[in-house]
Amino acid sequence: MDKNLIKEELLKKEEKHIELSIKDYHDFLNQTEIKGDGVIDLDDHSHHFEAAALSKNLDKAIHNHEEHLAIIKAISFEPKTKVEPGAILSINGRCMIVAVSKPPFKIGDRDFIGISTNAPIYTELKGKKAGESFMFNNQKFNIDTVY
Repeated sequence: MDKNLIKEELLKKEEKHIELSIKDYHDFLNQTEIKGDGVIDLDDHSHHFEAAALSKNLDKAIHNHEEHLAIIKAISFEPKTKVEPGAILSINGRCMIVAVSKPPFKIGDRDFIGISTNAPIYTELKGKKAGESFMFNNQKFNIDTVY
């Protein structure tokens, strides 16, 4: 398993998320701008304030993706023997990357899910090695491999 290739793919995915989030943010701002060429009533101001709150959420998404990008860049993806940041592990046949939280995604022909060190399951995984088991949400899991 080429972990550096996987890291590069994660970085590309995060950069694409940033690009799309910025585009969404700018598109939203352009659509909600109050034009000064007509009558502006209280509804217009109300919608503008509502839009401002939504634009903050879009801006926050950009910053979250930028933070994820920085975290991924800082993590060493060198081979690991225990679960720690940068480890790729297989649990009951499912591949996880310890870096940042990510919904299921595909790299090549493999499916992955990203977990952060803040994820509740990481507390149970931290420091464990291939062949070890752990309990999470009243279910037993086996760590098949750690890369």
